[in-house]
Amino acid sequence: MCVRLAELIKNVGAYTAIGAAFLASAAQGATLAPLASFGGGDGWRAPFEVLPGDTAGTDSLEAGFYNYLGNTLTNTTVNGGNLERGMAYNPTTGNLIVVSRSTAGNGIRILNGTTGVDVGSLNQGSGVIAGGTFTTNMVGVADDGAIYVGNLTTNATTSAFNVYRWENETAATPTLVYTGAPLAGARIGDSFDVFGSGTQTRIAVGYGNAPSVPGNNSFALLTTADGTTFTAASIGIASNPPEAGDFRLGITFTDADTIIGKQGSGTAGQEQFARQVDVSGATGTLALSIGSDGAALRPLDYAIVDGRPLLAMVEASSSTAAIARARLFVYDQTNPTGTVAERKIAEGSNLPINDPVLGPNQFPNGNGTGSVKFGAVTGNSVVVYAMSTNNGIQAFTLTLDPIVPPADDADFNSDGIVDGSDFLIWQRGYGLAAQTDNTTGDANGDGNVNDADLTIWNGQFGTVPAAAALGAIPEPSALVMAGLGVACLALRRWNN
Repeated sequence: MCVRLAELIKNVGAYTAIGAAFLASAAQGATLAPLASFGGGDGWRAPFEVLPGDTAGTDSLEAGFYNYLGNTLTNTTVNGGNLERGMAYNPTTGNLIVVSRSTAGNGIRILNGTTGVDVGSLNQGSGVIAGGTFTTNMVGVADDGAIYVGNLTTNATTSAFNVYRWENETAATPTLVYTGAPLAGARIGDSFDVFGSGTQTRIAVGYGNAPSVPGNNSFALLTTADGTTFTAASIGIASNPPEAGDFRLGITFTDADTIIGKQGSGTAGQEQFARQVDVSGATGTLALSIGSDGAALRPLDYAIVDGRPLLAMVEASSSTAAIARARLFVYDQTNPTGTVAERKIAEGSNLPINDPVLGPNQFPNGNGTGSVKFGAVTGNSVVVYAMSTNNGIQAFTLTLDPIVPPADDADFNSDGIVDGSDFLIWQRGYGLAAQTDNTTGDANGDGNVNDADLTIWNGQFGTVPAAAALGAIPEPSALVMAGLGVACLALRRWNN
């Protein structure tokens, strides 16, 4: 498969139809669609693709081929350069920051988050960025727009791990805000995430599984007292799992002290799991092993959208099977212990199908690297960006289905009729909060037992569930109880 594939499948689209790029979700709950304004209209900035409006000179290595999403050595070379691994979303500008090791230089690119058009690069200064196996590799953006880029080192003792900071996209030069070895001898810098802003900024960086050093089943946590210089703590996790390298290829914060990571390899049967760890000081405790659709899902990101906690993962694999198309998977973590099928709300790819039987439909990503990031949130919709190394950048709109409130139900004891027994349950539960069902008197499912639930009880008094019957005629004694309920409600309102 040569670099012309990106051009061919975008222009020719063999076997491709609008719906072919998406697989049916195993569980309903959201709609995933290409961001139509991105990548020339199909939601995919393909490897080598030049877009109208790109910064001048960004096809300098080979005319008509974008310098920064492929190795562009010749137009017959397989795109296996693995030059782009880090991508982040800037919430203050709506742009993407992409780190490329292209020989063209100026490789920390700024892409318009709506269109994917290259609008420039970060200024790298002179003599500031140096050291590491890769001098720049991964990137994260704080809530205030400060940009952080880390290098990759295969041994932090012999070659320090470095983090650089730009105040914003137009900063004249970066500053070195951390250099050192959070864990002696460890490989570090394949995964990278930023949380918070200012003095509350935190950076998580995963360790590799090789070389084998004690403590590499975890990650480094960088914190700051002044917002401009950072110290690192290597988080110690006594348990196994997590296994060595379990935070190597994907890492994300859910809050300041909770981190999820994934590598997609390890002990047989464990490859599908992401690890969620709670942090206290320099100690981590495994809170949860999160199932996924397989080992090939590695880069990940977390966000809360319309009140729902979401975990996104992107397929990053060397496979050239027909199904392998750098797919995006999204899981609803409202019930984090649910099955994969129960939690999965979306799966899809914007890469066209080149051959539905034999493939290949993607460039191989042998290192399993890349990035996935949630972007702008609008109500129950969010933009999601996915980059599996060597396969360009995809942009999606994820729209969550509206949450349907539970039907009002005042049959608190589930005996099939709303009667005086249910009133007594409500009376005993009055004032309770954070209820998860109706067994204590929460008729409307809002978590609280209050006057609103009594109103529902009064309205449903004497009835049975609709599935059982249309209604029932209450006995005279029951009518007395209903009247008591009305009087009770009136008295509470009068007292208030």
